[in-house]
Amino acid sequence: MALRTLTGRLGWPIVLGVGALGAAFGCAAETEQAADAFAPPEADFTPLDRDPRPSDARVPDPPDRDPPPDADLDAGPDPRVDRGADMAPRPDMDRPPVDGGPPDADPACPELPGARCAPIVVDAFPATLEGDTRAAPQATVDAYACAPDTDEGGGEVWYRLDIPSPGLLSVRVDDRPGDAVDIDLHLLAAPDPGACLTRDNVALSRMVEPGSLWLVADTWVTGDGIAREGPYVIDIDLRPLDAGDCAFDPQPLRMVWGACDPSLPCRMVDGQAWLDTPALGPVVREAHLVTVADDFGGGWPMGARDGIEAHYALSEAATGYAMDRREPWAPEGEGGSEWGQAAFSRPLPVEDEAWYLNMYWRDRPPPGTRMLVHNPDNGRTVVAAGGYETGPGSNTAVGGVTEEIHHALGTTHRDPLIIGFALEPDLPLGPIDCAP
Repeated sequence: MALRTLTGRLGWPIVLGVGALGAAFGCAAETEQAADAFAPPEADFTPLDRDPRPSDARVPDPPDRDPPPDADLDAGPDPRVDRGADMAPRPDMDRPPVDGGPPDADPACPELPGARCAPIVVDAFPATLEGDTRAAPQATVDAYACAPDTDEGGGEVWYRLDIPSPGLLSVRVDDRPGDAVDIDLHLLAAPDPGACLTRDNVALSRMVEPGSLWLVADTWVTGDGIAREGPYVIDIDLRPLDAGDCAFDPQPLRMVWGACDPSLPCRMVDGQAWLDTPALGPVVREAHLVTVADDFGGGWPMGARDGIEAHYALSEAATGYAMDRREPWAPEGEGGSEWGQAAFSRPLPVEDEAWYLNMYWRDRPPPGTRMLVHNPDNGRTVVAAGGYETGPGSNTAVGGVTEEIHHALGTTHRDPLIIGFALEPDLPLGPIDCAP
């Protein structure tokens, strides 16, 4: 039975029932339960500059590192080094609390259900929450760090989500066009608008770890100063991921991005972008790369489709995966590359090429590093090979995968997927049965 919150006689939300907990995500590492496990480091919350490049653009390597010693062409500096001793220190996973102190120390905060100092607790999922911001106990937050220019000056209702296990958190509010009510969702790492992780006016999703998060249903205010207050219904679900061979190894990943987009679990630390993995977000469809079995006489293709049909046949024979392959070779010229040449510089192993994954990582993992790509909509998972390629450059996509991976997952270009490092380093590449 789902948790349901209705409006009492005085207009404040009340809890009527509690449902069963979602299944545990048995593969995850032990995680802090405190709210500050979610809190990002201090960051600059000014509006972000968007990357002008297309989301699926292949980009040259950033110019702050020397090329790898095995490079056979002058492709420009290469920032990608093996994770380990040469990698910059990762930001502390026990992140400091957001400035401002706990809101329950505020004597002006009313001790009413749904106030910032008295949030409604949601500890069972799925849950359905009903409320009305016209009867909200507070209207003190006008903006949030993840959307500082959006006026949320109407009444707000605060919830505390006690997450029991790692998984995919999904939240949706009933946004009905034309009803003059506009309630927005804000997910916070701490009870502070400066700790906003993500927000949306209809639905949001995010990979989460055990601990507490705060959800605020706040009222949007028009440019004419009209608060679109009114009733709302919020549906919350927590979907644990399969364990067994499909266990993720959670870790932050330093990216080349110059700024973070609020749609992704990214944070700026000392001027550098860090992406918390596993990460949910758009994943682009990548072109093909030359393999050790492709015969170009020690060179590279002369055009986008030179020898591509033979490459398709080699790939299908090596992997046993049959599909209608259509993507061309990766384009030449970016960073001095040839047609079908990866940032790895050399031809790839045939099977690794079919299942390769790239991200805009500043610290490229070793070639062939096992990674997982999971489709939360249908539960399918593919084991991918990371470390060969870098991109896409846009900070609105978490990475890119081959057309084979998209086909196996039932997805296409820029569909949302979950990407992360595999806990088990020796998994076979390709689609995998995630039964524990």
